[in-house]
Amino acid sequence: MKHERYSIKISSSPSALTGINRFINRVANLHAIPSAVRDDLALAVYEGCANVIEHAYDNSEGRELEVEVEVKDRVAIVFIYDNGPPFTPPLNTPSARELINKGADGGLGIWMIRNLMDEVNFYRRDGINVLEMRKDLGPRKD
Repeated sequence: MKHERYSIKISSSPSALTGINRFINRVANLHAIPSAVRDDLALAVYEGCANVIEHAYDNSEGRELEVEVEVKDRVAIVFIYDNGPPFTPPLNTPSARELINKGADGGLGIWMIRNLMDEVNFYRRDGINVLEMRKDLGPRKD
């Protein structure tokens, strides 16, 4: 049973988000994650980090966030850590159509993350916001 952890710290600059995709691709290759699952992971992690930069850090550069991926029993558990203000998302995210129809300026990122991942939790631990996401990796692509 292979159980490994990988992490990356990035700055709060939107240009730093390109490193997230490379990081997820590297983990996916190490664990023979099928491309469709890899793409879901990469998009959810990218969106989670973009939300931190835009909302928690108000687009201010010079801050840092950390992404950690744990792979255990063909499940990826992703943690995104930030030290922004406390954040609690709504329990029920409206559908994408509802958000678009009412002209919502935001909310699609959380909707997307919840629809791409199998399990999503937001909590605060020791003064740090944590976004925890889980995704079943399916069979190896060997």
